[in-house]
Amino acid sequence: MLPQLAVFFIFEDFYHYHMHRFMHWPPFYKKVHKVHHEYAAPFGIAAEYAHPIETMILGFGTIGGPLIYHALTSYVFKLDDAWGLHLVTMLLWIVLRLFQAIDAHSGYDFPWSLCNWVPFWAGADHHDYHHQAFIGNYASSFRWWDYLFGTDTKYRAYRKRQAEERRKLKMN
Repeated sequence: MLPQLAVFFIFEDFYHYHMHRFMHWPPFYKKVHKVHHEYAAPFGIAAEYAHPIETMILGFGTIGGPLIYHALTSYVFKLDDAWGLHLVTMLLWIVLRLFQAIDAHSGYDFPWSLCNWVPFWAGADHHDYHHQAFIGNYASSFRWWDYLFGTDTKYRAYRKRQAEERRKLKMN
């Protein structure tokens, strides 16, 4: 179950990164993705506030991983049932994905937020910057896509300035 969930998260995040970045292409942003960005300071349930077209496009990232996994294990490689996709795994995946989306839009990194335990997990701070700046930080779960494709440089500079300001305040 855990390896399947890890594969689903990686697939969803890779897909989400690229589709989310595409949604910031001006013609698409203006007509579709702008709905989601009505909240510059998002809150949990705003994660699901989006244009229906955006919901369909990004929703494929959530169901696409399990669908592709099932197709590969059942029909392409014809693996036995031990490799199959169990209903409980699918339900847990949906719950975890929803938790991740709400957590990233909560505006707060809770003590139980994965960004406190997994160094490459994005978290609320990472996504809040995206809603403030309207550019960069496109990944939903893992920071590595933004780092790899160079779409977090302004965020990293922003965090560096914040750290410097905190350091100066402590000195006074």
